[in-house]
Amino acid sequence: MKVTKIMYAPTAVTQFTYRFNKENNTHIEHTHEIIEGSPFVKIDFKETSRDLVFHYSYELGSLQKYLAQKGEELLPLADYPFPPEKE
Repeated sequence: MKVTKIMYAPTAVTQFTYRFNKENNTHIEHTHEIIEGSPFVKIDFKETSRDLVFHYSYELGSLQKYLAQKGEELLPLADYPFPPEKE
């Protein structure tokens, strides 16, 4: 299943997805782009179970709301590191 959604902080999606994939042994992928001045994220859940898709979506929505209220764009790096650079 693939979903495209407008996001307040698309960079935080990278952080959250990396942590979620590690914790749940999933392979969720995402890309982000600016369309007409608004940040959109496309999420590919691949073969992720419905329960984990729901959990991912709920947590991501909560984090996006929190970041928007605080006016921040990144999650705490100690808790949500970025994935290693691909060579």
